[in-house]
Amino acid sequence: MSAALSAVGAKALQKEPQGRSQALEPVDVPDVLQVDVAVAAHNALELLGATRRLRGVEVKLSLPDEPVIARVSRRRLEQVLLLLLAHAADTLGGESPGVRLTVEPPDDFGDVGPRFHVVTPGANLSDREIQSILLAPLLVSSPHRRLARARELLESVGGTLSVARELPSGTRVTVELPAPGLASW
Repeated sequence: MSAALSAVGAKALQKEPQGRSQALEPVDVPDVLQVDVAVAAHNALELLGATRRLRGVEVKLSLPDEPVIARVSRRRLEQVLLLLLAHAADTLGGESPGVRLTVEPPDDFGDVGPRFHVVTPGANLSDREIQSILLAPLLVSSPHRRLARARELLESVGGTLSVARELPSGTRVTVELPAPGLASW
């Protein structure tokens, strides 16, 4: 009897009162949207500047004129950008010109996703530290835990993170977001 009563009660709740539309909407909407990477980079930089997290470090943005659309979670992308820029500000060499953030659009065929690079002059990572960031994040020293966390977040949305040394000294972190595939057509 309670099953029949709950079925009748559910039907009664689904009926809309006259003159009113149903105002209930799903609360837990997925956060996978089309995100402009250039706008997310600009927003992350503004947030770090407003919270004085950069401590006077100059960040040079190199953004394309057109929007760089990625099909990832906006929150995750902003978290990754915040972690990478905070790491760059913490590891920047004393007489370095500043951090450079470059955003590249995906290819025209949808095979290669959008990319961005964070170049930190004067920040030297050893081969062991780079390997730890990519393979064993629990063994990473505290200044580089942000890179390991950014890698984990990127992998959760299908992206990749690679770390390389820049000559003569410095570090380049390259992030490749998932390729849009046929969605770009």
